[in-house]
Amino acid sequence: MLDTSLVVLCSEVSDGNTHSHDNMPFVLAGRAGGAISTGRLLQYNYVRHSNLLSGIAHAMGQPTCFGQDCSGPLSGLLTG
Repeated sequence: MLDTSLVVLCSEVSDGNTHSHDNMPFVLAGRAGGAISTGRLLQYNYVRHSNLLSGIAHAMGQPTCFGQDCSGPLSGLLTG
């Protein structure tokens, strides 16, 4: 089932006391129909999570950006 789907686990902030968005963890499970390779740990420093959402949209066939700071899908996220 995870070959054709994608499950995203995340939180709204990385630190609830300070409402910080730095160093936010995201977990992606599934291959999104082969658009995403599994079994990897990817780390991006100070990149907006709108680029992650953009990558997910691209994986689902919708090339789009979210927010004004989006620069496209995260490099290395998508297989193709």
